[in-house]
Amino acid sequence: MRRRAALALLGGAVVALAFVLGALLSRPDPFARPAALVATLAVSLAVYGLAAALVLRGQRLGRWAFVLVLLVGVAARLGLAAHPPTLSDDAYRYVWDGRVQAAGINPYRYSPENPALAGLRDEAIYERVNRKFAPTIYPPVAQGFFRAVYAIHPDSIRWTKVALVLADAVAIVLLGLLLVRFGRPPEHALLYAWHPLALVEVGHSGHVDVLAVTLLLGSLLCFVRGRPLAAGIALAGATLVKFYALVALVPLLARGRTRLAGALAVTATLAYLPFLSVGTKVLGYLPGYLEEEGFESGSRFYPLRLLGAESPAAVLAYELVAAAVLAALALAVWRRRGREPESIALLLLVGLVLATPAYPWYALLPLALLPLAGPRVLAAGSFLAATASLLYIEQKAPGNPVWPLHVVWGGTSLALGAAALSRVRARLPRVAYES
Repeated sequence: MRRRAALALLGGAVVALAFVLGALLSRPDPFARPAALVATLAVSLAVYGLAAALVLRGQRLGRWAFVLVLLVGVAARLGLAAHPPTLSDDAYRYVWDGRVQAAGINPYRYSPENPALAGLRDEAIYERVNRKFAPTIYPPVAQGFFRAVYAIHPDSIRWTKVALVLADAVAIVLLGLLLVRFGRPPEHALLYAWHPLALVEVGHSGHVDVLAVTLLLGSLLCFVRGRPLAAGIALAGATLVKFYALVALVPLLARGRTRLAGALAVTATLAYLPFLSVGTKVLGYLPGYLEEEGFESGSRFYPLRLLGAESPAAVLAYELVAAAVLAALALAVWRRRGREPESIALLLLVGLVLATPAYPWYALLPLALLPLAGPRVLAAGSFLAATASLLYIEQKAPGNPVWPLHVVWGGTSLALGAAALSRVRARLPRVAYES
């Protein structure tokens, strides 16, 4: 009874802190005086940590606990969704892309500043669209979502974020069903549902990554229920929201589910068909984005920046080593049966540590899988999720300090290294005995 009461109190604190965060983030420049914001985030993480410890220890709390987890998660997100986004302007591009499609125009054809789209411009949306010089970067399933939301409630940032919150609510339900399928208490979904990173990046910033989370969890649920065709369709959807979701294909194919791969390929092809009138431009701004973010020059890669080695030869060597590491890890997880969610989370975490992206919302996909992972992957992923928001300081604080990179990517690398070492040490006695 005490655990239930404590969880309810902590849930109330999560919602209250979300409203405080919303008010702080709605200031014109949240990072001008970041002390209150950082303190509130720290308290939010502490409350989250207490709630996580409460559900992970002791006996199951029953169905009511999962209902509480869901309601608190949705309420906290909606509290943040009431405010306009200030950490990212991506949501304005979502609305713009929906507007372009509603006008019957292929979103990959023109950049927002192209004279052909002059009649669609306004102050509320167009003036806040990022990268006006470039066509959209978002893949077809994301575009379908933007178009659908625009049809229901056009030109609304708030309703776009509400739609993403609803998608996240579905993700939490799917996560609960997956936990039950894997023999775990459904209230462990709290590890994702109440995490401050998820609350801010979905509720406040409204990132479409959450749609990839929902579709990936749906794919996993279909997979464990023996429905490979549906799993392939859902995985194609996740991939065509965020391309890196495709890493899930590696462990899912370990059981020889060729029908899953076939369904994925057919679905992806059909999704691109309505946009092929622009030919190779259907990739949108993706090539330009990779160059802009420093993936081609090597300036994006934290290890190279740390060593001061950004020559073409160093970049090539790093990319080859990173590819070899991912290939070796893919081969290792290929051989692991029945632990697909953890394998996907591990692939995503290692991929992020190697790529070191600038934005914290890339951690949403692995965060959603952590409740299904073992303790080693859970620890490493939890560190990344807890520190990822520090990347905003590197981007937005005066002087662009680099210490957040050391904390986020250096710390996560050490956490993954410790997890790997722990696994090796755990296997040594068995190997010695078998020999």
